[in-house]
Amino acid sequence: MTRDGLVFVALVVGVLLASIWSLSAGAVAIEWSVIANTLFDLDGPKQDYIILKSRLPRTVLALLTGASLALSGAIVQALLRNPLASPKIIGINSGAALGVCLMVLLLPSVSLAYLPIAAIAGGILAATIIYIGADLRGASPARLVLVGIAVGFLCDAGVDFILVTSSDAQFSAPLIWLTGSLWARGWTHLGLVWPWLLVCIAIALSLFYRLDLLRLGPQTASGLGENVRAARLSLMILAVLLAALSVSVVGVLGFVGLIAPHIARTVLGGGHARLLPCAMLIGMGLVVWADAIGRAIAPPIEVSAGIVTALLGAPFFVMIMITTQRKIRA
Repeated sequence: MTRDGLVFVALVVGVLLASIWSLSAGAVAIEWSVIANTLFDLDGPKQDYIILKSRLPRTVLALLTGASLALSGAIVQALLRNPLASPKIIGINSGAALGVCLMVLLLPSVSLAYLPIAAIAGGILAATIIYIGADLRGASPARLVLVGIAVGFLCDAGVDFILVTSSDAQFSAPLIWLTGSLWARGWTHLGLVWPWLLVCIAIALSLFYRLDLLRLGPQTASGLGENVRAARLSLMILAVLLAALSVSVVGVLGFVGLIAPHIARTVLGGGHARLLPCAMLIGMGLVVWADAIGRAIAPPIEVSAGIVTALLGAPFFVMIMITTQRKIRA
């Protein structure tokens, strides 16, 4: 088996182990034999409610959102040609979070089914402002990142203002959600986004060749027949959809879109035919492990997956910055 094949096998095994542990960990620890009995309807002790109604949907949701955030991060990094870029850093996640908070504030009686729409609207609005702001003096990857950071800060300020000025009862659940939590996520939340996430994931995986062309630079890509502006716009919309749909159900998991593509690029190189599925598996594992660790640290208290990923992501971000700076100096 080739090295790439071994990497993918190791990642798949890691994701499977993380998923099994996610079904086991929590305030009520469940043995693996009980999990097997429950999932496959075998003879023996079972835990139908805890596994099938509580932990299984949040594990599946963690897998889907981890894959989506990782692919969104890989697309953003390819478009901006910047390993430090991610949907969170350039403001897309924050825009989606602001959209959801505004919906909860202005339309408190609206069904949960509209959360993804509010998140997508917020993410697209943030991306539009970023593009307009960067285009004022000619768009460039560096300018897009800087404008995105500014827009992200503005959206975060808007979210904080809404939380401070609103009643505690109205935003008690959204406050937990904003930390990047899968707490109380069930089949209803999964049903809101899984068809759209699967479609977006499939489209993202199929567009690896466009990302490879754009990685060569706009002039080279144009010379090879690619409509650079249209490709960038369509890929950015796809990145927004992937990130916003994830934010709508699990909140802001900021560092997944940064860490997963960077690890995949380090292990397998820059070719997106391999990088995208590798980043997707890493993102799936990161979110599932983070959620399981958060439940296992101090049961029955749950630490949000967003806090766990931030503890891992912050030093990783500093390491990437130092490595990038050394490469520039060299």
